[in-house]
Amino acid sequence: MDNNYNVYNENTSLSTEKKVHVPSMVLMIIGAVFALLLPIITYPCSAISLVMSIVKRRSHKTTYAIVINIIALVVALVNSVLAVMLQMGVITF
Repeated sequence: MDNNYNVYNENTSLSTEKKVHVPSMVLMIIGAVFALLLPIITYPCSAISLVMSIVKRRSHKTTYAIVINIIALVVALVNSVLAVMLQMGVITF
C-alpha cells in the first residue's frame, strides 16, 4: 500500500495561520464610515458583518470586526435617536 495521500494532508495542515475574513471586513468598513452620516446604511452592513464575524470566529481573526461593528451600531442608534428627538422638538438648538 502506498501512502501518497498522507503527503497531501501534511502539506495542507502546515498553513494553519488565521486569515482575515474579507467580506466581513468590507461590510465593517462601510458600516463604520456611514455610522454618523447615514445610519440606514450602517444597520444592515454592520449587522450582517457582525453575524459573519461571529460565525467565522474560530477560523479567522474577527475579534476587531466584532468590536467595531458593535461600536458602529451603537453610534448609528444614538444618531437615529437624536434625529428623532430633534424632529419631535424634544431637543432644540
